[in-house]
Amino acid sequence: MKIGTKIALAVLGTASAVIAGLAGKEIHRILNGEIHLPEGFTYTAHSGCEGTPDNSMEFLQKAVALGVPVLEVDVTVRNDGTPVLLHAETAGNDEGLLFSDAMQYLSENSDTVRVNLDLKSVSGLEEVVRILKKYKMQDRCFFTGVESNNSQTVKIDAPGIPYYLNAELNIMRLEDEGYLRSIASEVHRSGAIGLNCNYKYASKKLVEVFHEEGLLVSFWTADNKIVMRNLLTMSPDNITTRNPILLASLLAQ
Repeated sequence: MKIGTKIALAVLGTASAVIAGLAGKEIHRILNGEIHLPEGFTYTAHSGCEGTPDNSMEFLQKAVALGVPVLEVDVTVRNDGTPVLLHAETAGNDEGLLFSDAMQYLSENSDTVRVNLDLKSVSGLEEVVRILKKYKMQDRCFFTGVESNNSQTVKIDAPGIPYYLNAELNIMRLEDEGYLRSIASEVHRSGAIGLNCNYKYASKKLVEVFHEEGLLVSFWTADNKIVMRNLLTMSPDNITTRNPILLASLLAQ
């Protein structure tokens, strides 16, 4: 089995499984290999980063205090159509932090942070856009959670807001250029700016092909040093993590 395949399989597990699945020389290569990040590289604080509650005001406050370039929240709608932050396809009328309160806080407390709006539902997008415009946040937000079967709804109901396409890839074909270009073509057809996928699908070849196609690549969710460092050597455009302090420390080295 090739070393690259060993690494790809290893990252499927937990942090301990990753470390156990790699030979010492491979850990050394990952921890000491050169990193060449693309212009505009960002990292994203996953909702609930650094031990805060998911989709909470505490999370927003923490992310802003840390100065992260991007933060991620989950967006759905209540039964009455009100957008809220909640990791669920639907919400009761007393569930979730109001999307309007979240956007107001961010607009008043940071001039720079961008927001990844991970859509758990594509209902109520017109209201989402209205709120973004009210707080002048529309140019600082983008969508993830978008799939091929609902990308046109997002494009029509939220015009001008960029989005990544979420996709599950064939893990056995991550070095197959023809296959990767077919995925890139799907992303182009969807109108998305790039691909957002689980780090278990990461490969340097994937990033190279997508960059050649003029598309961005974002990997989620890398929470330990080995996985983070390995992803950085692949030169993606974004890495999402629950541990942004650790990732920022790696970038500063």
